[in-house]
Amino acid sequence: MQPLSIELVSIVDDDPFVRAATSSLVRSLGWEAREFASGPAFLASGTAAHTHCLVCDVQMPAMDGIELLDRLLGQGIHVPTLFITALASARVRERVQASTALCLIEKPIDARELQAWIGCALRRG
Repeated sequence: MQPLSIELVSIVDDDPFVRAATSSLVRSLGWEAREFASGPAFLASGTAAHTHCLVCDVQMPAMDGIELLDRLLGQGIHVPTLFITALASARVRERVQASTALCLIEKPIDARELQAWIGCALRRG
């Protein structure tokens, strides 16, 4: 099912292969995708205010995903956020649950699960 309008999904992950694969999947589903290698790169881009859904790795060097989400909220930017991770430890799960994120998706990412969560995020945004 194709969305009715083009909505921007920003993907922040330090792994270039995950970024490329996730971006390709998002585009194949009919949404616009922009990729960023880090939280600071995403913040510096000016894209946050135009993002309808953020797909973000939890564990990244320099600034983790939860810190990025906190920075966005501190700037008054509320973006429905989906966290992804390869290491879903109990501590990571607790931190995600304490945040405003919608979910935590484990890598490798299941295409149907990601599509469902992005759809949910876009309906909220």
